[in-house]
Amino acid sequence: MKMDKGLALFGRNTLVEQVIDSVKEITDHIIIITNNEAYRQFGYSCFGDEIKEKGPLGGIYTGLVNSTTQKNLVVGCDMPFLSLNIFRSLIDQCHGLDALLAEHKGKAEPLCAIYDRNCIPSLKILLEQGRLKITDALAGLKTSFISFDNKDWFKGYEFTNMNSPEDLLNFDKYKAS
Repeated sequence: MKMDKGLALFGRNTLVEQVIDSVKEITDHIIIITNNEAYRQFGYSCFGDEIKEKGPLGGIYTGLVNSTTQKNLVVGCDMPFLSLNIFRSLIDQCHGLDALLAEHKGKAEPLCAIYDRNCIPSLKILLEQGRLKITDALAGLKTSFISFDNKDWFKGYEFTNMNSPEDLLNFDKYKAS
């Protein structure tokens, strides 16, 4: 996108504001994982990577380390169509698990998931070894997946990532008013 994705405009708001607005419907405990000071403008605690240059797995780890809750909803800043139904389903079914990931068309969505702080030690080991695949991180953890594909309320575009200016334009019709 040639810029920080979360700060890209999506209608009247940035992508990250769109995601924050969705998450605020279920919790007021929101933290942002970023190395960009511009995110402080949104009024939430921001944390830079605990272990630098480790991609999404490093972000998940940083979020868990800095969270004050045992169970944590982790969402990407570039998924503006996530819904309250998805969040509630994840929360309702995460008990007894280290990780519960949303799944769509057979593909896991690691940045729309619930992670328990119990994951911290195993994530740290993988990060220190340079093993950054989410599938490696889930091995050995009590993990499950939940598909929304057959839910009557699921529209099918909720997990769409905004990765380019073209994506922002193509999905303009779905943005919140």
